Amino acid sequence: VDLIMSIFKAMNLTNYQARLGVRDPQSDKYAGTDEMWQRAEAAIKHAADQTGLPYTVEEGEGAFYGPKLDFIFRDVIGREWQLGTVQIDYYLPEQFELEYKGEDGQMHRPIMIHRAPFGSLERFIAILIEHYAGAFPVWLSPTQAMIIPIADRHAAYAKGVAKKLKVAGIRSEVDESTDRMQAKIRNAQLLKIPYMLVVGDKEQEAGAVAIRLRSGEDLKAKPIEEFIEIAQKAIESKE
Repeated sequence: VDLIMSIFKAMNLTNYQARLGVRDPQSDKYAGTDEMWQRAEAAIKHAADQTGLPYTVEEGEGAFYGPKLDFIFRDVIGREWQLGTVQIDYYLPEQFELEYKGEDGQMHRPIMIHRAPFGSLERFIAILIEHYAGAFPVWLSPTQAMIIPIADRHAAYAKGVAKKLKVAGIRSEVDESTDRMQAKIRNAQLLKIPYMLVVGDKEQEAGAVAIRLRSGEDLKAKPIEEFIEIAQKAIESKE
């Protein structure tokens, strides 16, 4: 449960609620004994209570083998999706006759915990894209900086900047197209790339880059090392 909430915090996903799914006592679709279910439900309730997590209890939402704690996320247009789940299972270890030797030298039956911190990974990525409208925070962006040489003669310098960024752990690309500078900037903004680093004669002579944000803000020219510090701070803090 702590792992799932840590992931949601890192991704800045706050619009979710926890749902404890238990069996419907009137249904015969659930496997295992009453004792198994009572122990499993008590264990998962205890975990949720220990973390201080508010949750609702929903009969009939448990898996056939045990109760589960699902995290239900509401997306930007109000749809609900299940992201992340933790499930307690006493039944399947019995069916597979699983055993381990404990510290007392005796054989014991394990308890199985099913856990999926992201839920379906494809669904999680789709929700992230919608949540950020494609404008991922710097640490999540596939390309964190687009280096834009003003003219062909600045291409070699731009590639040198890219090498320095790679060493610093910053993902970057060089726009070597024949488009004009403003078109290159516009293309990078449409791709929601966090930083655009424009390089021309002045930047090349000073060992600098002219920094623009995808929001359109101009941070002016700064030494490459200073930009690296700015980007690394944003990445490490997950701003």
